[in-house]
Amino acid sequence: MTDIIKDSVKKIESLLEQSGCEEIGVDLDVNPDVVNCQFEKGACMTASFGGRSADFVTFDPVRARTKISFMFDATLDTPATRGVATVIVNAATGFFCLSRILHACPAAAHSPCREQLKMEIGGKRIFCIGNMTEIEQLFSGLVVPTPDTADIILINGDGIIARETGDRIENFRGNKRILCVGSSVAGVARLQRIEHWCPFGQSSPSR
Repeated sequence: MTDIIKDSVKKIESLLEQSGCEEIGVDLDVNPDVVNCQFEKGACMTASFGGRSADFVTFDPVRARTKISFMFDATLDTPATRGVATVIVNAATGFFCLSRILHACPAAAHSPCREQLKMEIGGKRIFCIGNMTEIEQLFSGLVVPTPDTADIILINGDGIIARETGDRIENFRGNKRILCVGSSVAGVARLQRIEHWCPFGQSSPSR
């Protein structure tokens, strides 16, 4: 089984080895005022690490003070712990300047984002990994029930933490276009070298 969340954590652990940064505190919180990515549902959980912050939209948000090393030996066997690991990965990749998209775009960008995604999809068949009601409505008639019949596989934050997603990516990598959508998936997409699409995502939270 390919677990891309655990593998991403290992990549962060390797980056931090003997740096001392693994003992830097990480603040996990929930931002009730932020406008989430339109392709995700849930609460905006934030992680602040080394002066950088990042988002992950989830129905299992956590508020806590922890260390980045929490992830290294964690089993990551629940949606909540996998979400926490992912938001910390997002913040850490921002800290190391590996990812510039750490937060969702402002509401004013939602309409041009949809239009650009229509151009990106170009009438091709889509399979969604994760709950993406807006995608299903926007591309009614193009969403297919299985990845085998799709031209493009879309993955959002809800989908990236699913246990089976890593195997699906490995099964179809090179044969189909795989596109991670939104700010929640930015860090994992960067570490796993998966194409990431979030044209209006921001390095700082919207105000």
